[in-house]
Amino acid sequence: MKKPSIKIQRLYQQVADELMSMIAEGRYGVGDRLPSERELAANFEVSRPTIREAVIALELAGMVEVRNGSGVYVIEKLSDSLETAEMDIGPFELAEARRLFEGESAALAAGLISDGELAQLEETLEEMVAENENNILGEKADRSFHVQIAQATQNSAIVMAIENLWDVRNHSPLCVRLFEKIRAQGVKPRIEEHMAIFEALRKRDPKAARAAMRDHLGRVIDVLLEATEIEAIEKTRSEIQRQRERLAKTELT
Repeated sequence: MKKPSIKIQRLYQQVADELMSMIAEGRYGVGDRLPSERELAANFEVSRPTIREAVIALELAGMVEVRNGSGVYVIEKLSDSLETAEMDIGPFELAEARRLFEGESAALAAGLISDGELAQLEETLEEMVAENENNILGEKADRSFHVQIAQATQNSAIVMAIENLWDVRNHSPLCVRLFEKIRAQGVKPRIEEHMAIFEALRKRDPKAARAAMRDHLGRVIDVLLEATEIEAIEKTRSEIQRQRERLAKTELT
């Protein structure tokens, strides 16, 4: 007998659905600004990255608009639940998984990688440089770099896991939207971080390879946080405005 499938609703989806219900019920009308990220995180008892993923989901659904320097505003009132794909993993959740799995993949590869694989990896680094210089989207060379490291582990399960994580990154609507924003801000794959990983592998140093990979993906998480930091932008602009007002008063006296 076939077992019934179990639908897994991720935390950000639960938050997004609850916010959507509040909008449908009229607690937040079209044109209203949602509470601050800090307030929402406290109210829902979740992390701020989870709130950011929920906001991206609502943005994709066309219900809210993120206005830099101002906040998140309701632009459409819908009554149905979000139709989010079951495998649409949030970008922060995905980045954390990559940091864990790819760190260990790099450590294992350091003890097994061949000279030929190192040469191929160096060529891929050069391709990454060319992609950055020519503003080529898609990060194909970046993906190849990480998958080649997984292949050097000589473990097909690890290769499949890393490839699947990258496939999710490139096909998840939430991840695609966020990385589009990041690229629009001029952020590109950091060559120096990948070079540090390569050097640790070249020295066959598992500890250094793990640390370099985890450091790199930790910085990816930092970039995700910066790209979705609405309140920081708002506070900065508010402070600038206050400074301008103080200067204006000084000039008048």
